[in-house]
Amino acid sequence: MNEAWSKLKPKDKFSVKKAQHVSEMDYVVLSMLYQPIIGVGALALINALLVEEKIETAERMQQHSVLLNQLDVGIPDFYMAREKLESVGLLKSFVKKLDNENHFIYIIQPTLEPSVFLHDDILSLLLIEKVGFQKVEELSRFFDYSIPDMTDYVEVTRSFTDVFQSISSRLGGKEEELRKVKAIVTPRNKAPELTITSNQFDWLFFNSLIESLHIDQNQIEVELKRTINLFSQLYGINELEMFDYIKQSVDYVNNRVIEKDFKQSVYKGYHSRKKQEIVENKEENNINRGLSDTEKDQLRQNTLRLTGFSDEEIAVIQSCETIPPLVFLKAIKKQKGGFVSFSESQTIENLKTQSGLPDSVINVIIHYTLVVQGKPSIIQSLVMSIANDWAQKKIFSPEDALKQVQDLQKERAKPKAKRNNYGNQSQRKETLPDWAKEDVVRKETPLSDEETAFFQEQLKQLTNKPKEGDN
Repeated sequence: MNEAWSKLKPKDKFSVKKAQHVSEMDYVVLSMLYQPIIGVGALALINALLVEEKIETAERMQQHSVLLNQLDVGIPDFYMAREKLESVGLLKSFVKKLDNENHFIYIIQPTLEPSVFLHDDILSLLLIEKVGFQKVEELSRFFDYSIPDMTDYVEVTRSFTDVFQSISSRLGGKEEELRKVKAIVTPRNKAPELTITSNQFDWLFFNSLIESLHIDQNQIEVELKRTINLFSQLYGINELEMFDYIKQSVDYVNNRVIEKDFKQSVYKGYHSRKKQEIVENKEENNINRGLSDTEKDQLRQNTLRLTGFSDEEIAVIQSCETIPPLVFLKAIKKQKGGFVSFSESQTIENLKTQSGLPDSVINVIIHYTLVVQGKPSIIQSLVMSIANDWAQKKIFSPEDALKQVQDLQKERAKPKAKRNNYGNQSQRKETLPDWAKEDVVRKETPLSDEETAFFQEQLKQLTNKPKEGDN
């Protein structure tokens, strides 16, 4: 980690300050809420800084080497731990040149109250990522200090003026003393909200998409914008995918997004996709480490060729990997001279949320239905049956999906065994899934490298081929 060495040296000195007193509850919050997010290294660092602050004097300035030896870490690990503390608002770092050396001042910031922490989208989502939703629910109940039902009780609490009736007369001659006390103690400001920006999320495009939903725009801007930016940056969700999640969570009676449903659908959708990506990319990540994007793309093509795929089939796979399902569907329907119906859009959205299949595999299902089989529209029962079959078989990559189609075509191309009159002979068991028994073989339609040419070629080949069942 060259950045760490360029910004920090073992001989650089530091001092530690606290923004306020650290209580026993702060240590509990650090351990139970912050530690899963920042890790044990960052927790060890803030504990070491707290100890250092207690024993530090005005004349005593330590070198970082002392802290590094105490923690038994190197500069890169120390720097990473410090960055984590800074990122969650637990530490502020300042530096200046002093005697040809860097002098750092570390100011330890107070922890958030548990209720504030758990209501913060960024921190609570990161915590869910680390320990799971069930554990976060347990923590929420542990830190819940809600007042029990007091319906049958009458409040008898005395006010301040009830107890200290003569206080106003005693304040008259104490203005100077009060001013000095206030000057010594700085009032604590409200903890700054963690900010997150998503420069890649196109809000103009996204707002144009959600206009069709006729939902409360003020809710999006005031209540959900920060959450949407968070999801975009943490989970890599684009505008079209975010629109789908919003659409699934709208209460059309009140024209508002149900925030809880929105967060749950994003969380479930992301983790369903993440599981498939882990399976799909486990070996690929090791191979691709250190390669440029061009080298990765070339390696991907060569691997597919060695697996036995033709250039046309590789083009199909790459198109399925790079185009969102709804865009993929709309492009095919447009080239066929048709349009995407509302029920088709709903079917694709249901596929994405229910099947757990990655977008690339869903695209293969769309291509198989509309191009290979020549269906005019997406049939929900058919594509759901295919998706169910593939999900059970753990088909999580477009090449595996394409192999399924190829194997199916080979199976269907085999001549059927002649029936005989011997009832006691065993009959051949049908090996095809139910959704595959209706149609005969159709040759796979090739796709070009560019999206527009790719779909034009599909339409051309589709219109020039005989329909299934023709001789």
